[in-house]
Amino acid sequence: MTRPHTPGPLDTARNDDGYFGPDSVTWKVYADPATKLGGMAALLLQALNPNMMRLFDQATASYGDAAGRDERTGRYLDTIAFGDKAHADAAAASVRRMHAHAVWDDPYTGQTLRAEEPAWMAWTHNTLVYALLRSAKAFGLELTPAEEDAFVREQHVAAELLGMDATTLPVTRAELEAHIDEQRHWLSLCLPAAEVTRQLRKPSFKGNPVKVWTAIIVTDGVLSILPDWVLLFYGIEGRPMNLRAARKTTKQLMTLARKSTSYDNVITEVTTRIDNHPYRKVRPNSRKQASA
Repeated sequence: MTRPHTPGPLDTARNDDGYFGPDSVTWKVYADPATKLGGMAALLLQALNPNMMRLFDQATASYGDAAGRDERTGRYLDTIAFGDKAHADAAAASVRRMHAHAVWDDPYTGQTLRAEEPAWMAWTHNTLVYALLRSAKAFGLELTPAEEDAFVREQHVAAELLGMDATTLPVTRAELEAHIDEQRHWLSLCLPAAEVTRQLRKPSFKGNPVKVWTAIIVTDGVLSILPDWVLLFYGIEGRPMNLRAARKTTKQLMTLARKSTSYDNVITEVTTRIDNHPYRKVRPNSRKQASA
C-alpha cells in the first residue's frame, strides 16, 4: 500500500518519491531499527579491506572523527533511500567528489591508492546490502525470499549513483552471500582497522550500567550475524553461546523498538527531516534557475 509523505512545517514540495518509493523493499528495510545494526556489521566487513583502510587512514580528515563520520554516512544513506531524486543525485555527486580527492601515494611501495577503485567500491556496496539483509533476518524484520532478492536488485540504483557498474553486482541474496564468502582470500585485519575496532575486543565499562550493558549486548548481537571467518579475523571467535544469547536479546530489543514507533511514523519523521534539513540543498536553487 502506498503511504503518502506528510510534509513538515518548513518543507518544500517534493518533486517525487525518489528512486525507490513507498512500495519498495528499500523503504521497508531502511525504516526498520535493525538497519542501524546492519550498518555496524557492514563497517566491520568493510574494515577488512586492508588497502582501503590504509587510504582511509592517510588521506581522509574524518579518520579521527568516528561520531561525525557515522552521522554523515547515516544522513547520506537516508537521503539515497528516502530523498527525492534531486537530493539523492546531489548527495551522490558530493560523495563522488570526495572519492575523487581521496588519493594517497604509499611512500614505501610507490603504489597509488584511490577511493574510486572499482573493486573497493563494490566491496563497500556489497557488504552493506549483505549486512542489512542478515540483520533483518536475525533481528525480526520479516522479508520473503522474493523481497530479499528485490532489495539486492533495488540497491543497484544506489551503486549506479556512485558510478559503479551494476552489471557486475550480485542480483540475488544467494549470489550475494556466495560472493562475500569468496572474498576471504584477499582480506586482512590491518593496523588502522584494528585501531578503529578496538572496542570490540576491549569494551568500555564506564558510564551508566544499563546503557553499558545494552551497548555490549547489542554489539555482541551485531557480531553474531557475521560469518565465523570474520570473527576469526577480529580475534573474537570461540564464544558462540555468548553471541547466540546476545542475538536473542538484541532481537527482543528491536521488537520493542518497532512497537514504540510505527513504520508510518518512522517514514514521516525521516522524510520530513530530509526535506527540512537535506544532505544537500537543491530545490531552492532549482526554483531560482527556473525563474531566471
